[in-house]
Amino acid sequence: MGFPGHTLVLSLLVVLLLLLTCSSLCSLVKVNKGLKVKRGQSIYLQEGDLQFHVPAKKDACKVEVVLNEPITQRVGKLVPQVFDCHYQSDEVKYVHNGCPLLKEDTVKLRLYSFTETNTYMESFTLLVDIIAPECNIINIGPKFLQVSEVYGLSNAIEGNVVSFHYERKPSLECSIHLSPQETHLPAHGKLVTGDPERATKRGDEPESFIYLRQQLDDKARRMYASEDCLKGLKLVTVKNVPCDDFLLMGIKYQHIDPPSPDVDYIAIRLDLKDTRSGSIYQSEQGWIPVRIAGGMPNQPPKPSFMSMFILEVDQFILTPLSIATLDAEDEETPKQLLVFNITKHPEEGFITHLSDHTRPVSSFTWPDLNDMLIAFQPPNSSHTQRRIYEVEIEVYDFFFVNSSPVTIHTSVRNADTNAPRVSWNMEPPSLSTSQNVSLANCGSTVPPEPGTVSDLTAAEAVEGRSSAPGLTLLEGQSRPIMWDQLQIVDNDNLNVRVVIVDGLQHGHLTVERASCLQSMT
Repeated sequence: MGFPGHTLVLSLLVVLLLLLTCSSLCSLVKVNKGLKVKRGQSIYLQEGDLQFHVPAKKDACKVEVVLNEPITQRVGKLVPQVFDCHYQSDEVKYVHNGCPLLKEDTVKLRLYSFTETNTYMESFTLLVDIIAPECNIINIGPKFLQVSEVYGLSNAIEGNVVSFHYERKPSLECSIHLSPQETHLPAHGKLVTGDPERATKRGDEPESFIYLRQQLDDKARRMYASEDCLKGLKLVTVKNVPCDDFLLMGIKYQHIDPPSPDVDYIAIRLDLKDTRSGSIYQSEQGWIPVRIAGGMPNQPPKPSFMSMFILEVDQFILTPLSIATLDAEDEETPKQLLVFNITKHPEEGFITHLSDHTRPVSSFTWPDLNDMLIAFQPPNSSHTQRRIYEVEIEVYDFFFVNSSPVTIHTSVRNADTNAPRVSWNMEPPSLSTSQNVSLANCGSTVPPEPGTVSDLTAAEAVEGRSSAPGLTLLEGQSRPIMWDQLQIVDNDNLNVRVVIVDGLQHGHLTVERASCLQSMT
């Protein structure tokens, strides 16, 4: 029989061991129920929807919305971009844009837990279910906008096409907003008012030529930007129009961009404003469908036959992708709106965005690919032979139709040199900051009254381990540069020294030698 004191000590040791194990292996996310939002509306994140294993202490924990993942937040947006883990019930909001094509959306989030000496980072996904509202303000139908032919005009937007149902109060002001440049809708037409001038019969041509001349006039009219050349039509600009006036403007859809899908959309936003306080009482968004006769069902994107789908990479070297390696095309969607989604990541290394090359990405846009901002970070392990890694990617068009998977073969050549090399560099650029959080750029503040040195050894620069890539810290804190962040190798010399040549605008580096802290300038 053991003594009671021994039993108590043993129990405490078991509990301590479990806590230590959980701190290193368990997720910091305690509850992640996701969100349910009605189409076109918004919803606030409540305390029971998302919780963390972090004490309620000011600036101890921050959550950042990852913006460089275009496969997420496709039909909505979570705001603000950075918020405290212990957020208020009216602080974090998801706003749906009214798109009827998807029934769910995702938001990628990055959690930062700060202590005095460490920063723990964890990425996770918030699932958003999109449900059809039983009672909403914007109601579509029963009549639809229809275009009878290519380059043709639709019927006018009026009360049978879209209607607005809200409580009519003197204190509520209803207004409609259209933002074609922001929403990219309509995608294959423009909004006009009026009636086009019709082709008339001429005595020197057969009557059948009237229809041909009318088609040529309609085709030429789509290129005009000046109302003087639109021949009877006027371009529509709707910034803030009363709801009832909007239905009386006689707005029509003009088709201008074949080949196009058989359905296009007009995105609108309705705001109910409280005239007494000046605040928005309720807001809702909707997509008005336009049926285009002669259009085909939306076709998936296709890989470009000019691309090689092979990427040559030198060992340890971060190498950008280009459209010569990967490209795609779609008849209905401009290349600027194509999104590439990685369905199979490489076995070693990762695809990253050069705005923050320390973290892998799962998706990217065609403009970023064209600007060579997407790169492959090879693994930091050395090999004597060439290595081949496969990356599988699918392409999404503007209306969320995806292509067949495309495989990119990444060939990593072995390096044959005795010069020192940086085999791993996970020092990130500064990220977006908010609410007293500073995600710093390759530097840290120093303890008081440090000494001064001019360089440090490679072993001293990479000593230690980190819970998060790069240096991520609050203002006024300091962090060690660790092996996970910076690795320097040399084949025939262990006495490599690292010399600082630039940077350090908001902090200093220190090195610990023989229990004496010395500063680096």
